[in-house]
Amino acid sequence: MTIRSTDVILEQGASHVPATFTIPDEPALTVPAVLLLHGTASSRDEVGDMFRRAADALAAAGVASLRIDFPGCGDSDRPQTAFTVTNELADAQTAFDWLCAHEGIDAGRVSVVGFSQGGMIATLLAARDPRVAGLVTWSSGLIPTDDRNRSFAHLFENEDDAVAADLGFMVFTFSREWWDEFRTVDLETAIRQFDGPVLAISGSADDVVSPSSSIALVTQAPGADRTLVQIPGGDHLFNVLTDDGSDVSQIVIDTTLDWITAHATRALTAGAVSAR
Repeated sequence: MTIRSTDVILEQGASHVPATFTIPDEPALTVPAVLLLHGTASSRDEVGDMFRRAADALAAAGVASLRIDFPGCGDSDRPQTAFTVTNELADAQTAFDWLCAHEGIDAGRVSVVGFSQGGMIATLLAARDPRVAGLVTWSSGLIPTDDRNRSFAHLFENEDDAVAADLGFMVFTFSREWWDEFRTVDLETAIRQFDGPVLAISGSADDVVSPSSSIALVTQAPGADRTLVQIPGGDHLFNVLTDDGSDVSQIVIDTTLDWITAHATRALTAGAVSAR
């Protein structure tokens, strides 16, 4: 099956959200879809092109996707200080609404996938929007405050409103508003409000977000359909940046693809049964 990717700009109030929409070139009447939400200071293709590769794989299997750049990231024309949990969630909601309303998309089969901090936003979105058909997190979950503090607390020891941080791959300016929201957001309450299917994928060697965060997510999710996948030796980025042959990112993509397609088919079957 051939695929087609189109760059689009979504309107979020007075702001613009850059996005890429990928769909089978000859889709069925309606197809399921996935919203892909990237991690901290990353971009819509994600590290190692993991989201672009996932989008291509999904489309080849008959599933559309939309991936976006959060404020200050990728092709966004907003400043990096606009990267806040509030703004990310607003952009995610705009993107999800766009997907559900798009011609050819089955609004009853739209799931969300989030990588690292994107997984936090995906969880918040799933809690507030009953249309979310499934939640998938990569290197995320119910991230404890200690994990959140370990990476960023030192940046905000003073009273600065914004702090430039060298992340290794880029220098990113974080606002205090982001920090206050990021470290206090209540993910435990959020996940208890989503009773749909959940898939949490983590690497056993993740030293940024403890794999226990994924365990907590599937443990506290109230739905009956909960899946935990821990990849041996995988780091926070699933070794995608290594050159020693340990890259396990394709396993993450394949696992997600299998789960999404299985649940999309299940949802379609359930819908057909209930309609009779």
